Amino acid sequence: MRKQLAVLFVVLISCVSLSAETPQEYDARLERDLGAKDAGALPLWKQANTAREAARHHDAIQLYARVYARVPDFVHALRRQSGEELRAGLRQQALEHGRQAVQLDRSPENMSSLAYILLSKPIGPLTEEELAEAKPLAREAANAKPDDEFAQSVLASAGQAAQDIDMIREATIRLESIAPKSVPTHMFRMVVAASEGNWEEADAALLRAKTFGMPLAEYESTRKALASAQPFYLRWWKPALIGLGIWFAGFGLMLLAGAVLSRIAMRAAKTTDDMSAKVRRLYKIVLGVSCAFYYASLPIVIAFVIAFTGGLIYATFALGRVPVKLVIILVALAAVSVWSMLKSLFVRRRDDDPGMRLDLAEEPKLRALLDDVAAKIGTHAVDNVYMTPGTEVAVMERGKGRRKERCLILGIAALDGLRVLPLKAILGHEYGHFSNQDTAGGAFALAVRNSLARTAVGLAEGGVATWYNPAWWFVNAFHRLFLRISEGASRLQEVLADRFAVFAYGAAAFEEGLTHVVERGVRFDAHVDVTLKEVVDRQLPLANLYTYTPSSAVEDVSTQVEEALNRASSVYDSHPAPAERFALIRALPKRELMFDAADEAPAWSLFTNFEALQFRMTEQVRENVRANTGIEIAAPVPAT
Repeated sequence: MRKQLAVLFVVLISCVSLSAETPQEYDARLERDLGAKDAGALPLWKQANTAREAARHHDAIQLYARVYARVPDFVHALRRQSGEELRAGLRQQALEHGRQAVQLDRSPENMSSLAYILLSKPIGPLTEEELAEAKPLAREAANAKPDDEFAQSVLASAGQAAQDIDMIREATIRLESIAPKSVPTHMFRMVVAASEGNWEEADAALLRAKTFGMPLAEYESTRKALASAQPFYLRWWKPALIGLGIWFAGFGLMLLAGAVLSRIAMRAAKTTDDMSAKVRRLYKIVLGVSCAFYYASLPIVIAFVIAFTGGLIYATFALGRVPVKLVIILVALAAVSVWSMLKSLFVRRRDDDPGMRLDLAEEPKLRALLDDVAAKIGTHAVDNVYMTPGTEVAVMERGKGRRKERCLILGIAALDGLRVLPLKAILGHEYGHFSNQDTAGGAFALAVRNSLARTAVGLAEGGVATWYNPAWWFVNAFHRLFLRISEGASRLQEVLADRFAVFAYGAAAFEEGLTHVVERGVRFDAHVDVTLKEVVDRQLPLANLYTYTPSSAVEDVSTQVEEALNRASSVYDSHPAPAERFALIRALPKRELMFDAADEAPAWSLFTNFEALQFRMTEQVRENVRANTGIEIAAPVPAT
């Protein structure tokens, strides 16, 4: 703080010198006094005052010296001469003449003037001797003339130089009474307030000084010095609060945008005009902004975590007794949180196969059906089919460049009991995603999703996924926000893809296919639970999960199937509820469609050796159980 106070002192001395100008009535009294002593010296006196006001200091020095030479008992001339010598940079001469004036007449004016000269040292700090000489002079002058602005200003300056806050406060209180619109008054009030830690009042006092005429350059330099003297948390809390306010407002705006778009999307889903395309573009923009907002938020959250932790640690030190264990926990919380967020920025997506790749050259019927559906939808067929043990059906694109690998992920369990025509409708829906370019791009959103997931895992593994961790607040809040926006876009994509299936194969075929996939998912899960429990508990071999008949009956899941088909949609669903999708496709214009007998065949008939595929998928299930639980499920011993 000393460095800053030194800067302020220079400004204060400058302001005091400006306020030291003799009032007109005081000059008139001095002229009458001089005229009574020597009327011939009066013109010289007036010329000296004119040169003084014009800042012609050397001329003023000579003229005041001539007046004093003619009238040696007119000490006012000697005092003013010393003042002009100070302004001309002749401090040593000013001190000599100032001390001489005090010796001749120990008046408040002379003592204040000498103290002012002593305190006005342009280079280097005051010596102890100079300060020891100035303080009693300033004190005596201020006591002799308590209503004199200059005397009180010099007293405050002496207190400033001596770092005597009580002296500054005493002089400031008097100045506020006698000179409430004077610049030095408010500058000294600023010093007192800053010394007491009342930074808000210090800022206000400095602003008042500017209002009452403080030069702009001096105001700016003093403002910077005052700001640098404040504790960092006081300097930054307002900008930080404004920044947080803008940040939270961004959260709110995106949440509002997601909610509004969700409503618009469902309205667009009921029309067949180009409104859907416009909404999809809006979703793309909002999703891109939310992704950028996520990465912009990470430095803010990291800073907040550090500030939050530092504040708690500071509070523990302020209590006087430092709980070491608590400090260690807080430091660990901050370190794990920051590291988890930073590490999430460098997550690399593994491009593993999404299932077992099927050799389509050995599956001519399936290959022909895939090409036929692609032609019907008006897009390119998939390049590869990846079989999985479950009931999922989805498409994706892999690789880089203009020609990416188009993949169909096909759960073998979904094919049980499914006819070819509903399968075509389901594939028509998936190919609709290709036509709408739903699978193209999205890398930015996927990177955010992966980063969020990696951060959450890091916080959980580090044991800091707790309600009192700001990083965990952010992960939870942004996850919900991002889901609301991204899944809203996904729901619209699903509805638009449904239309491709319906226009190509009819609403009845698509409804049958979607109903089958939903129902098969529920029933297959129940079958797997009972089957795996039985083979594990009884240590039985498992050759074919899909044809295995457990000894105990599988629970009737008809109620769960009905609930899955008729549930209400949630704002966090990636797909609209089946019942909602059915209502939308039934409202679409009807078309005359032609089918052949092959469409009635079971879907599994498209495969050369469907049972062999079941064996391979069962083997995959056994490997998954071993990898996830360490439990070995035996394969059947081949017959000899």
